Amino acid sequence: MAKDDMMNKGVKAVINSMRKHNRRTVVQPVTLGIGSFTFDCTAYDVSLGGIRLKVDIPIERGAGVYVQLKNKLKQTAKVIWFADGFLGLRFMDNPEKVKVGLGNLSNGLS
Repeated sequence: MAKDDMMNKGVKAVINSMRKHNRRTVVQPVTLGIGSFTFDCTAYDVSLGGIRLKVDIPIERGAGVYVQLKNKLKQTAKVIWFADGFLGLRFMDNPEKVKVGLGNLSNGLS
């Protein structure tokens, strides 16, 4: 394994240990709403605290949005980061409400 690969894995391990909620990898279609506009995008991971999306437009950090995953979860969220076409959102509701909204996708999440 190359030195850079080992460092990247180490950095990821540290970041994951700092997370408040564990994440589940998903590849799911999502609707992202900003004001009166909606966008189709793809979710790549989800937790009880937030979600990571692939989007085609840059969205300003701090923006209030809503995200709908399938016909289940519909949550208000805040943009935490945007980089390289990916968007990190923090859910505004408490984790128990998010868990109910995620249904089976919440199995194993804490």
